[in-house]
Amino acid sequence: MNRTLSALLALSLPLLATSAAAHAQTTMPGYTTAGAIQEQGLEAKTATLVSSARASAMSHEFSLEPHMAGSPAQARTRDLFAGYLRQIGMQPEIRTYSIFLPYPTSVQLYRVSPDPKTFSLAEGPIAEDTTSFSYPQILTFNGYGAAGDATGDVVYVNYGLIEDYKTLDSLGISVKGKIAIARYGKSYRGIKAREAEKHGAVALIIYSDPAEDGYTNGDVYPEGPMRSPHGVQRGSVYNDNGDPTTPDYPSLPGAKRIPLDQTSLPHIPVIPISYANATELLQGIRGAHRKELPKGWQGALPFRYHIGPGPVRARVIVTTDAQTHPYKDIWDVFGTIRGSEFPDELVVIGGHRDAWGPGATDNVSGTVSVLEAAHIISDLVKQGYRPKRTIVFASWDAEEWGCMGSTEFVEQDSARLWNSGVAYFNQDMVAFGPELDAAGSPSLRPMFRDITKHVQTPGGYGSIYEAWRAASHLTSDTVEPPHGRPRRRL
Repeated sequence: MNRTLSALLALSLPLLATSAAAHAQTTMPGYTTAGAIQEQGLEAKTATLVSSARASAMSHEFSLEPHMAGSPAQARTRDLFAGYLRQIGMQPEIRTYSIFLPYPTSVQLYRVSPDPKTFSLAEGPIAEDTTSFSYPQILTFNGYGAAGDATGDVVYVNYGLIEDYKTLDSLGISVKGKIAIARYGKSYRGIKAREAEKHGAVALIIYSDPAEDGYTNGDVYPEGPMRSPHGVQRGSVYNDNGDPTTPDYPSLPGAKRIPLDQTSLPHIPVIPISYANATELLQGIRGAHRKELPKGWQGALPFRYHIGPGPVRARVIVTTDAQTHPYKDIWDVFGTIRGSEFPDELVVIGGHRDAWGPGATDNVSGTVSVLEAAHIISDLVKQGYRPKRTIVFASWDAEEWGCMGSTEFVEQDSARLWNSGVAYFNQDMVAFGPELDAAGSPSLRPMFRDITKHVQTPGGYGSIYEAWRAASHLTSDTVEPPHGRPRRRL
């Protein structure tokens, strides 16, 4: 069932229909002719077991509220995942880890001068989206940004990357003692925090420029998928994986904790803001350097960008519960189907369950995909088809903070995984609209194309492959549709 599992990962998406085209080929790499026919028949059978209605119902339940790692809402999704496993006949295993996970208690931003201003950092509801009025919002913050109170001239540092600071050095501009403001993009946000601190900034503000995520790339939400003026991207600025206080070993009861000053956590406040708020800072920046802006530094806000420093001064204040409630429990949940011939060999299909908000795409879509695959393979087992190898269905916690749950699991089970791990299939943001997006190793292209030929589009308009070709406007039967972006609407 190795190839069947690969097909299931595509078949178990909520938006896909539950029928498959007949398999015509009689040869497959690694199979005899008889084995290929048997395998293709089993793959076709799995397609009839997919339930989009079931997936939709699960998606709704998991995305009822924001469920940040360590919160009571996340405990609810733990129990929900475990409950679904019980419904299909699996005995869930729940592993608890105690993680250094400081929550923000307040996040504040001020323009000190000119024209003092107190910023409202909450995203606020969107009139066209009634659900945005009912969800409680998590504070706009960057996970693991330090607590602190910092005031200084504002310096625009482009994306805040190593090369951007080299450019600043060449211009004779320093961020030492200043507040750096960087735009999202080009690199992980933790690199931006690291470089700002390394170069002496007392705080870092990160905003989503419409050049990367906003009106220059498409219609903004709710008319389209791009970020609206008051939208904020939360996320961790930790440059490692797993609990920072228990490096290379699991955060179990009694585990030795290293001092925080020995970790790689940031030591300066780091906060995310919207491009509406960023405008109120960026448009006033001038500074002594008034020469031509370096190539590639102009964003898409409707004014000329400048570097600074000043004359805009800002103040950033972040408080956390690091002194009162620094450690919080997180929960991984597992369901297992034991293999028939090689029970000690493990195939793991997993996805993270935590989210900064309701998380419909990131990563309820992946969570539901894991559960739908569990449903399908469980149904096959009840019909007499058992996988040769043991399959583990995993739901990770605290991925958004730095792959915490999965890392702690690997640290705890490293010997078993080293000796018995065969494959891991990660399900993260697997469905986010009616468009096909495929990217990865070129060696996987034949398998991906083959799967799309046997999965039907929603509404019965032919196979995914046929719709993909049509959306790519191909005129020759010998030309394959392109992989990766731009996405192809199905």
